Amino acid sequence: MGSSRAYPVFRTDDLAEAYRRARLLCAWMKPLDPEMWLVAQAHTVEEARALAALLPTGLFEPSYDWDRDVWFTGTELPGDDRELAAELPLTVDADVAPGPVEQAFVRALGSGAARMRWRGEWSPAIPSWSQDPTNQRVELDINEDHPDGRHTVYVHFRCDDEAGAAHLAAAIGGSVLGPVRVGR
Repeated sequence: MGSSRAYPVFRTDDLAEAYRRARLLCAWMKPLDPEMWLVAQAHTVEEARALAALLPTGLFEPSYDWDRDVWFTGTELPGDDRELAAELPLTVDADVAPGPVEQAFVRALGSGAARMRWRGEWSPAIPSWSQDPTNQRVELDINEDHPDGRHTVYVHFRCDDEAGAAHLAAAIGGSVLGPVRVGR
């Protein structure tokens, strides 16, 4: 996807509210992809099984052992709980069609970090906004370690656009909460 410019526009400890605000921002975008991106860490067998049931084609990798060339799809996770526990924590990465999977994903999460990302083109076009749809998206980071709240909503642009970020933040009752960062 390349690098974007990401602005934090809403932060809270209430995951349902953070998700609601992220979806409100998605209404300001014309979707460009038929899929969205989900990533989450599973720290328990129960979390891994719940995420595998939801994301059967998702790629599950050991989170902290990059030297091992081991990965599973959700349908290929070890069937024995002890074998699965030995692989934890696992990071799952999946592209999925937005819709019902989103709320099920939020419910399946435990305490591990997670991210939801929707890609689109900001609409209606406002002259101060970056007109190139590359790297325009809404992102919800879940279970972050931040003193002002664990869940943060970001808006992304191709180039720096604090005015556009402030406009979108105001539309959901938020504000630009910090400096722009290079997006992921």
